Amino acid sequence: MMYQMESLLRKVFKQIRIEINELLKREMSRNEFMILRILNEEGPKKVTEFANVLGVSASHITAVTDALVEKGWISRIRSKEDRRIIKIHITDSGNEVIKYFDKKKTEYFTSRFEAFSDEELQTIINLFSKLDKQQNSKSIL
Repeated sequence: MMYQMESLLRKVFKQIRIEINELLKREMSRNEFMILRILNEEGPKKVTEFANVLGVSASHITAVTDALVEKGWISRIRSKEDRRIIKIHITDSGNEVIKYFDKKKTEYFTSRFEAFSDEELQTIINLFSKLDKQQNSKSIL
């Protein structure tokens, strides 16, 4: 059963990742979306903070943020207190883009799970919450 569960989880997550990437691909990468979402929800951050959250190198985040600056969706602002510190800020245009794609993602997930009853969705939520709690309480290989 564990092999079957692992196989199904991988298959479903891969399908969802591919479909979400397809949804975003014309405008932005998944990491661009994640950076915009974090900025929208949490406010300005340093490059290293994104690298830690997304589990990628700071140089990768720099490349991603370069693309976002070029699109006008973020700006880099040097700290007045410590000129060595540069924080990434979302622009008004970036806020509009993230709202648009959040709506598209909501529509996607609504469509993807429309065959499930509210009770089934709650069961999925409960099971994934339980998995998440297990992940947070012990290390996994």
